Amino acid sequence: MRKIKINWISGLCLSLACLCCMSFTFSGKGKTITNGNELIKEMYNRWEKKWYPNFAFEQRAIFYEEDKVTKEEIWQEIYSQPGNLHIRFNGFESGNGVVFKSDSLYTFKNNQLQAKTFQIHPLVLLAFDVYFLKPEDSVNKLEKIGFDLTKMTEAEWQGRDAYVIGTTDANDDKTPQFWVDKERLYVVRVLTNVKGSTRDVEMNNYQLVEKNWVAMEIIFKTNGKLTLREEYFNLSFPKKKNDTWYNPEQFKTAKW
Repeated sequence: MRKIKINWISGLCLSLACLCCMSFTFSGKGKTITNGNELIKEMYNRWEKKWYPNFAFEQRAIFYEEDKVTKEEIWQEIYSQPGNLHIRFNGFESGNGVVFKSDSLYTFKNNQLQAKTFQIHPLVLLAFDVYFLKPEDSVNKLEKIGFDLTKMTEAEWQGRDAYVIGTTDANDDKTPQFWVDKERLYVVRVLTNVKGSTRDVEMNNYQLVEKNWVAMEIIFKTNGKLTLREEYFNLSFPKKKNDTWYNPEQFKTAKW
């Protein structure tokens, strides 16, 4: 999920002949996965009604330039399925933050709405929404933001087997792609490419918290250079969604 700076939100070789004739099939837990569509369906089937629908937490947002820390902040965030995310930058009192709702991004400064733009958040989609939306809806959104679900391979990620969707070369660091833990079926890496600028996100240090799998560290790289590290703490899983959390008109007063 992610939580990222606003500019982040707005903000991933084989020959053609080989691509046309080669077919990849991978199996795990008795299931055969041949493409991204099938993997999305398998992720949904595995965790339907088991993944957490609401998730609140704080994070240390540590910013980097040229491998040096330039700034640290504490952010407050809350997610509710499907597609709702509210982020406060450095405290509710700052009046600064963003709200994701219905594939729109609302940006606030000093509690004033600055902009509303269309935005499908790839991390929110792959880390959370994929377990709640109908698989065909998730597939449609993923294709809209540039992932080729017909291409796949597999690789090892931090000592664990992973499916790689969007490319046939696990060493490719340019093409939009996402990596999914083969056994547990949660996302571990998302790489996007916007106008030649690559954004590589690692979802690390998964831990079971109240029987829920949570990535406790998220690392963001731009064109191979570390730009942001997020460390999560004060985690909770609200039982019910409060619509005021995600109502742009109530940004100033919304708290959780």
